[in-house]
Amino acid sequence: MAYVVSIGNRSYKIEVLKANDGSADSILDLLVDGTPVQVSAVEVADPSHLSVIIDHRSYDVVFEENIVSVEGVSFAVDVEDELKKRFAVTPKKSALQETRTEIKAPMPGLVVAVEISAGQKVSAGQGMIVLEAMKMQNELRAPRDGVVKTVLVKQGVKVAGGDVLVDLE
Repeated sequence: MAYVVSIGNRSYKIEVLKANDGSADSILDLLVDGTPVQVSAVEVADPSHLSVIIDHRSYDVVFEENIVSVEGVSFAVDVEDELKKRFAVTPKKSALQETRTEIKAPMPGLVVAVEISAGQKVSAGQGMIVLEAMKMQNELRAPRDGVVKTVLVKQGVKVAGGDVLVDLE
């Protein structure tokens, strides 16, 4: 099965060559843009929180809808079946949909720092919010360049997974 994974302006073709789902972990043999990659994944706390090993390096990965956090850095990710993507006819997006991005909490936690304010210009990868969850601090970063429309949280506020923290235009 082949998928197209889009992160920001970059797309990757990922082909699943072999999937070995065990009770404790999963081992996947993949082709990522034609390069072979073996991935081992183990559930940490629930199905949305994994410890992933790629090329002998471990990564802490949390999935929340279309937001993936890797080592505390969050990315908006779109995954499509390659065949569906080839034949899909997508309706034209409105200007607002094309330019607006919601930054959501990848997991429940406590906002320990708000590093941006409404009206501020941000660059892709710039730190915006620091969220403490499971005794770890995770910095949520801007997935793209833009302007902060609204900041919906303050320092010291507890948030649930999926709560919108920042609107980015």
